[in-house]
Amino acid sequence: MMPGRPKEFDHEEALGKAMEAFWKKGYEATSVQDLLDHMGINRGSMYDTFGDKNALFVEAVEHYGRTVMQRAYDTLEAPGSPLGNVRRLFAMWADYAVSGECRGCLITNTAVELAPHDPAIAEAVKSALSLLEKTFHKTLDRSVKAGELPTKTNTHALARFLTSSGQGLIVMSKAKVSPATIKDIVKVTLSVIQ
Repeated sequence: MMPGRPKEFDHEEALGKAMEAFWKKGYEATSVQDLLDHMGINRGSMYDTFGDKNALFVEAVEHYGRTVMQRAYDTLEAPGSPLGNVRRLFAMWADYAVSGECRGCLITNTAVELAPHDPAIAEAVKSALSLLEKTFHKTLDRSVKAGELPTKTNTHALARFLTSSGQGLIVMSKAKVSPATIKDIVKVTLSVIQ
């Protein structure tokens, strides 16, 4: 038996391009042809490598969690003041929200569009949000150890609140709210860690 032809494209690069296509238009509005055009591969290669559109989407959401959301994790886990890192992350999110280029968060967009109807998608969304919450939680625990927050702080509940607030901030940006509104949201959110 002869070995199959080697793939003529980079898997991660093609996956990143699929992620971008889904992020821009959402799942339903992105056709298979849109994906093929964006990824620069043929239909057979897509199906052989990624499966159908739904399987590719699940993999694209997981890729988003590993790549785009990694910036948030890196910011929270950076050396220095843990609470300073939380503030920096919200400043980054606020800058993104008012940049005029905000497509929202693929995880949040997906949670609204598909998670209620697709268990595999719901699991991918839950996993990504859970990792963000855990990263906030570790950062807040470090802030307690550093004396930045009182020892009685419920860091688990606070991590959940910050995760939810960050996602809400990005949702608000998709509604094209004013920079002053974004600033107010961040100010009130961060008041819980003053």
